[in-house]
Amino acid sequence: MHRLINMYRPITATPFTDNDTYCEILPCEVLRPYIRCFWGTRKPLSAQADTASSEIVIPDTCMDIIFEINYTENNYNGFFCTVDEHSYRTGGATITDTTATFAIRFYAWTAILFSEEDFIGRKNRAFAVEEFFSGLKAELEPLLFDVPTLNGKITVTEKLLLKKLCTDRINNNLMNAIHYMLKTNGRAKISDICSYTSVSERQLERIFNYNMGISPKAFSSLLRYQLLWQEIALSSSFNILDAVEKYGFTDQPHLLNDFKHRHLMTPKEAALYAFKSR
Repeated sequence: MHRLINMYRPITATPFTDNDTYCEILPCEVLRPYIRCFWGTRKPLSAQADTASSEIVIPDTCMDIIFEINYTENNYNGFFCTVDEHSYRTGGATITDTTATFAIRFYAWTAILFSEEDFIGRKNRAFAVEEFFSGLKAELEPLLFDVPTLNGKITVTEKLLLKKLCTDRINNNLMNAIHYMLKTNGRAKISDICSYTSVSERQLERIFNYNMGISPKAFSSLLRYQLLWQEIALSSSFNILDAVEKYGFTDQPHLLNDFKHRHLMTPKEAALYAFKSR
């Protein structure tokens, strides 16, 4: 589990954003192998705050519990998003109440360790939090209003997550498969992954579907896209021709088409969009 986070830390379309409207905060050391980050608003947004500009949400290979908290009416909307294969643009809105967002971002392979249900057939969807995390929701719900700051919410949430964490559910075959996918930059054939993990293709499909709701082939493709995006966004010396070979694309148009299909932008457009968020 620890070796995976040393190899892979997925990012969003705007990985440099850090302000009162959106920020990411790493969990405590004990939870870092399981929680990618906590994210949300540092303080409630003022009434009539303008959020009309649209944003892009890309496949980050994570799962999120998200709470949209309305302090004016003292209620909230909580939902759980499973692994998403597609990018989409969020519509803007004008906030008429005092609201805040608080969210927990799991790695795709760790959400199962806190969930009360499996993820069979659950990709590309959002659910009510209680469908998978009824115990966590029941204990966390009153604290969303009692603890006003983002850091305060994180502190109490970490205590609850440590109580709910079930490491007995860690599937070593799944961990080994993901490790091999990352080691090969998401370009390994399923037959090679099966040989590496010593499980059959059918068994590997069941393991991925149960734990993440997605097939190994689809998840490997998402990993390749995310690794490519990280190199585009975070490397000062990105070279597209080198990337074609590194990530196993046929040629440069193949890489560009695949990336735009996932990201809704070309690599150059995506990089400009990301850096505008600094």
